[in-house]
Amino acid sequence: MKITRSLTLTLHGLSSLAMAVIAFELPLNLVLNIDQHVVFVIYISATIVFFADFLNNLREYKYRMKFPDKAEVLDQEHNIFLLTIDLIATIPFGLLSDTSTFGLIQLIKIIRIGQYQSFWNKKAIRFSDYQRLAFFAFWIMIITHWMSCGWLSLHTYAGISDNLTLYIRSLYWSVVTLTTVGYGDIVPINNAETAYSMLVMLFGVGIYGYVIGNIANILSKRDPAKVAFQKNMDNLKAFVRYRELPMGLQNRIRDYYAYLWKKRLGYDELYFLNNLPSGLKREVEMHLKRRIIDRIPLFKETNNAFLDDIAQHLKPAIYTPGDIIIHEGDEGQEMYLVIKGRLKVYKNEDPEKQFLIKDGDFFGELALLNNKPRNANVQSITYSDVYVLKREVFEMVLAKHPGLAKKIKETAAARS
Repeated sequence: MKITRSLTLTLHGLSSLAMAVIAFELPLNLVLNIDQHVVFVIYISATIVFFADFLNNLREYKYRMKFPDKAEVLDQEHNIFLLTIDLIATIPFGLLSDTSTFGLIQLIKIIRIGQYQSFWNKKAIRFSDYQRLAFFAFWIMIITHWMSCGWLSLHTYAGISDNLTLYIRSLYWSVVTLTTVGYGDIVPINNAETAYSMLVMLFGVGIYGYVIGNIANILSKRDPAKVAFQKNMDNLKAFVRYRELPMGLQNRIRDYYAYLWKKRLGYDELYFLNNLPSGLKREVEMHLKRRIIDRIPLFKETNNAFLDDIAQHLKPAIYTPGDIIIHEGDEGQEMYLVIKGRLKVYKNEDPEKQFLIKDGDFFGELALLNNKPRNANVQSITYSDVYVLKREVFEMVLAKHPGLAKKIKETAAARS
């Protein structure tokens, strides 16, 4: 199936490339005298690619009809209309007729190319905006080329006979007109050219607005964590405008938001996860947590079943520098796993005597094992990312996994 998918994607890519060449060559051949040997090679090559693409699409269509529940082949909407387009595109009309205009029929394949690009946009996730912009640039180049050929067929350039110069002048006119620059050095001289110019201008205004809108949209969504940081800062500025907060507290809040931005935690992951079906939500959460808890020494020798089991019970939390996570004498209901950060443990009676907790360590297990109040304070020195394990889950883990329970008890005994 992977080979089939790769073959399909390759044929779609080659078909798109062949279509781009045909879309460039056919209109240009109508207005300029191109070397017929080059034209012949282009027609034959494109026809071979189109024919292979047609056979592959036909195979997929038959597969989907035969196994509608099992067909996951790229999830394309194959139907008779699109297959008809594929079939027509395999006929080299330009070689079967002395009239060059007849060859334009083969451009019907461009409809299928648009469908391929729509499919690729659905499959791409991380870079879908950039891919959509690239496809838009592709269409703009094709349309600009066609408009250049149209202008070249209407306008007469006095004293110029070189084909390359004629095309570059016409392309220059199309770009200047579409971008609304309008230098006025090449102007229409009859009614047909004037009408054609107005149509190109109207089209250019729409294109210009679309390009600006898409670029602005891509730039604004490029970094969702940064967008969230800016929004949080705006909310902070609005809050302190109406409520008095000490400058030190304002700075701590600002630094916290900056930390979220730096760690790419600023955008609302919970909103995204809560909108997923329960099965997908569980898989995503387990994948994210598994990547982290795999690196914790405590879980090094545990099996995958245990990691999957415990991952769904871990709750993330972030503490800022100076936060006291555990107070001596409080009742203990949680155990903590340190993902990243540095914390210190000390007693009220001797605060100078302390030891450090770092990445991969755990704490808070003593109160849960002994059913006694907390016997020390735990304070965050840096920003600390931790996972919280509730008492009931902790007891379940000890009961189901005696090997892990032994390691925890040994560490607890050493600390005591």
